[in-house]
Amino acid sequence: MSSTAKRLYRPSGSNEITVTQQDDILFAQLGITTKANSDPVAAVRRGLPVRVLDRLAKALGVSQRRLLQLIALPQATFARRRAAKRLSPQESDRVYRIATVYRDVLALFEGDEGAARDWLSSPAVGLGGQIPLDLLDTAAGADRVRTLIGRLEHGIVA
Repeated sequence: MSSTAKRLYRPSGSNEITVTQQDDILFAQLGITTKANSDPVAAVRRGLPVRVLDRLAKALGVSQRRLLQLIALPQATFARRRAAKRLSPQESDRVYRIATVYRDVLALFEGDEGAARDWLSSPAVGLGGQIPLDLLDTAAGADRVRTLIGRLEHGIVA
């Protein structure tokens, strides 16, 4: 689903908001965008703050170590990035890829964070029994997951 779509999203206990607003909220919560800079492209090019990794790992319900594996960031390099407080643009791009898939899954489950985390970490029939989260280490894998999300949004199960 594109970020310009106007499908409604209903987080529990609040009014309806559009998917575009959901992107702004999710990316701000993760630290990808800020009030001063709401452009994720510029943020990725500059390099995302390292704290995004902590927030994304928590949102996904995975360990920081697992997230570092998904973005192909060795522990030693991560220690240097933490000291510098910023990821490289390439690392930031990989983090953004995972965050956008999480956003799409969250939209699929109408804001239910628990259901989104469960789906990402469970074998999916539409992926040949593979776990969606395991595919997010490559752009091709992320594309397969996003294609499945699109199919599920349209009621195509297999």
